[in-house]
Amino acid sequence: MQKLLTIAGLLGALTLMSQAVWAKDTLKVGMDPLYAPFSFQTPDGELTGFDFEISSALCEAIDVTCEIKAIPYEGSVSALQSGQIDTLINTYPMTKERLEQYTMVGPYIRPTARLLVAADSAIDGTEATLKGKVLGIEKSTSANGNRWVYENYGKYMTVQEYDQINDAVLDLKAGRVDAIFGDENQMNFAYVKGHEAEFKLAGESRFIPEYFGQGQGFVLRKGDEKWAKLLRTALDEIVKNGRYDQISQKYFGRNLLAN
Repeated sequence: MQKLLTIAGLLGALTLMSQAVWAKDTLKVGMDPLYAPFSFQTPDGELTGFDFEISSALCEAIDVTCEIKAIPYEGSVSALQSGQIDTLINTYPMTKERLEQYTMVGPYIRPTARLLVAADSAIDGTEATLKGKVLGIEKSTSANGNRWVYENYGKYMTVQEYDQINDAVLDLKAGRVDAIFGDENQMNFAYVKGHEAEFKLAGESRFIPEYFGQGQGFVLRKGDEKWAKLLRTALDEIVKNGRYDQISQKYFGRNLLAN
């Protein structure tokens, strides 16, 4: 009888262990597939990039399954609010208004902005070389998102907004805009590196809290403390164990939290 009880106990423990494995939580992450180097698709359609690898590392750090979905920028907020995804990990600024609308974790990036111009452009970032020109920027869902741009460059330039940074670059190539102001990390990786004959960065690197907030973070539905707590733990862990630095160095040659 004692042996039977022991066997039954072991079977019960194995069952509980099996249930624990099958009950492993899944974090559903959304990111734009057209936002290199943060999130983009390989020629065979696989999603990859800095944000993809960071998301995978976060899930590994807290031992959850990672389900990463390619979601176009314009549909990202509705996907989050509808529960299609749990979080957006895609360089969202931690601005005051966004923090009022959502729960956010971070920053995981402290970004800088800069001008992108044609390789043969005389624009050097000064007002004298920019005055009267057309500036392309990516649209922002944040109330303060592009306020700095209009209050500064808008004084002496025409500002043209685009749904995607890629569209702005196409107009830069065609001569319909003279410069683009945007995320320095993204533009350097996607448009300057390997394309030095076409584009270059101009002017100074700017870290503007009014524009970027105090950095960029993970966006969750308001009040979602379960995933917020786990993501805080995961971010601390990958920074501490060096995984964050490894991924950052791979894509940018520097640590994006060290600005």
